[in-house]
Amino acid sequence: MKTLLALLLLSSAAYADAVPHALVVHVPPTAATAGAPIQLEAMIDAPYAEKLVVHYRALGEPTWHDTPFDRSSAGGWYAELPPSAPPGLEYYIAGTDSAGHEVDHFASQSDPHVVHVEAELIDRLEGLDRARLGNLDNEVSLDLTGHDFGNRYGLADQYARGELTYTHRVLRSLHEVRFGFGAIEGKTPDPTEQMSTIKGTRYGFGEVRMRIHPSVFVDGRVGLAVSQDGFGGTTRGQVTFGKPWRSCLQVGAEYMAALGPTGWVRLQWDTAPPLLMGASIVRTDLPGADTQAIGLYVAYDVAYKITDRFTVRGQVSFGPRDGVAHPGAGLGTAVAF
Repeated sequence: MKTLLALLLLSSAAYADAVPHALVVHVPPTAATAGAPIQLEAMIDAPYAEKLVVHYRALGEPTWHDTPFDRSSAGGWYAELPPSAPPGLEYYIAGTDSAGHEVDHFASQSDPHVVHVEAELIDRLEGLDRARLGNLDNEVSLDLTGHDFGNRYGLADQYARGELTYTHRVLRSLHEVRFGFGAIEGKTPDPTEQMSTIKGTRYGFGEVRMRIHPSVFVDGRVGLAVSQDGFGGTTRGQVTFGKPWRSCLQVGAEYMAALGPTGWVRLQWDTAPPLLMGASIVRTDLPGADTQAIGLYVAYDVAYKITDRFTVRGQVSFGPRDGVAHPGAGLGTAVAF
């Protein structure tokens, strides 16, 4: 009996040696980019001795898929795996010989080779944003601000402004989309009449925030306004260097039809959480100043996130236009959902 078993084993080994097999030399990739096919290359000796295939599957997937090796025009052999999402996929290379036996040439079903797939930068940034925001993609905010410039002749030179804004966060290269309405009401000295005139406007706007770099954001706004002088346009732009929700530097400008231009530089810092603070220098003609003097004030603002959904803001300002500097103030709130 032992002699018969030994003969069978020797016969099987001899038969296996008689069946030709391919020799596969393969250098595996260890990482790939999300959204891009994965190219596999190999040098194969006696390629027609076996039917060579790549068995692959996404990490965590139960089912294996197959793709064959094809000859390239350069003389080598290649196989292309479809694009994979993070965290990646795994594969092994096997061949089926003329006797119908599957032979592993690189890795195996029980020990496949893993290719890690990294998410694209914009996907990683979106993931960080959504984790930071708790998947709250929308926000409604209300802000009220005002400043009294004072006047050396005792004339009224002041304005108040309110804006109601809806924000939808896309969190991609297009980071945010906003729509809103606002109103400005104020008094400005008339140097020829030695009195103050009432000026104001009502306006609606659309605005976008673009993420052009992980730490550079550009805001752009256009709108339509109506005032005592009729209909007109409104535009606004701002560049943020840094993260708008962390420490950053913001430079912006705005033009309101009939009310004039405004420009600002704002430094924001988050060194005392949960408070987010900022200091600004603002040059403005609001509310449509008729004097040649420049309205200029400095402002300090602070935001406090009471809960993940509810934020309150406050501001104080101080500065002149044509006379002794006077104060201003602001309040705001935002609700995320």
